[in-house]
Amino acid sequence: MVSVTPRSSFVSIWFVLDAVLALFPPVYWIAGGPTPLIAGIPCSIVYFVVLTAFICGSLIAAYIDDEKRGAFRVSTP
Repeated sequence: MVSVTPRSSFVSIWFVLDAVLALFPPVYWIAGGPTPLIAGIPCSIVYFVVLTAFICGSLIAAYIDDEKRGAFRVSTP
């Protein structure tokens, strides 16, 4: 079995922020006001598109961190 160093605290904090932004309704309610528009698109739609990009970025950062930590190394007998 290959020993793996702990995950970067930066990535862990990013995951927590992902969860807060995705699951905490008041953030969405603030962005979902009836009048604000960004480039003609309702803010709630922009919120979800930006949130999706933010979450995808965190997954890519976690993958890169895992590669650097050696999580994908296979030990040979």
